[in-house]
Amino acid sequence: MRLMRAFEKSVLLVAAMAVNLGLYLLVPYIQVLIRKNANPPKAPVAVVRQLEFSPPPAERLVKHEIKEIKLASLDPPQPNPARPTTPGGGLKIDLSPAGGEGQALLSGGDRTGGIGGGTGNGTGNGMSAMTYEMGQTDTDAKITGPDPAPDYPPRANREGVSGIVDLVFVVNEMGRAEQITVVKEEPNGYGFAGAAIARAKALQFKPATLQKMAVRQKFRRRYTFDAP
Repeated sequence: MRLMRAFEKSVLLVAAMAVNLGLYLLVPYIQVLIRKNANPPKAPVAVVRQLEFSPPPAERLVKHEIKEIKLASLDPPQPNPARPTTPGGGLKIDLSPAGGEGQALLSGGDRTGGIGGGTGNGTGNGMSAMTYEMGQTDTDAKITGPDPAPDYPPRANREGVSGIVDLVFVVNEMGRAEQITVVKEEPNGYGFAGAAIARAKALQFKPATLQKMAVRQKFRRRYTFDAP
């Protein structure tokens, strides 16, 4: 009995070893078969999409017709005011900007008529803007206040230099000198003109009158500087 049992155990042991050996040898073949039957990995698919760009809409050109505008010329009425005049010689109106020797406007006839009505829609007498010469008015401008000699320029006084200055200016309706112009200065560079102008500005006049109204008048004056 013991031998039978020992023999059976030996047979079982050999059979078990044979089974294990067979399984060990079959495993690689089974893995190969599994790999062959397995689905292969899919290759990546490249997706290509075509982009379409629509061109921008064409610009519409709008034509604008330019119509010519005709302007009618208007000729304004020319004023024709009456101007006061002197008998025989006519009225001489100074047109120079600073009261100097400029062009003059002459008109004939007498001055017995009325004063002009001015220009535009104004109601002035038309004389305030005019500058008259000596003798063209009813009365001429006259010095009424102090009339001292001008201050002697320091340089000319030190060097003992004499000089003269001729001025032309306008005596306005208020009796003050304005638009002073130096006509002559001898010698130059010693300050004679400046001293003469300063003295002329300080003078007080009785303005010239025309038909009992104060008007502007051109006035000439010479200042003499005698060396002490």
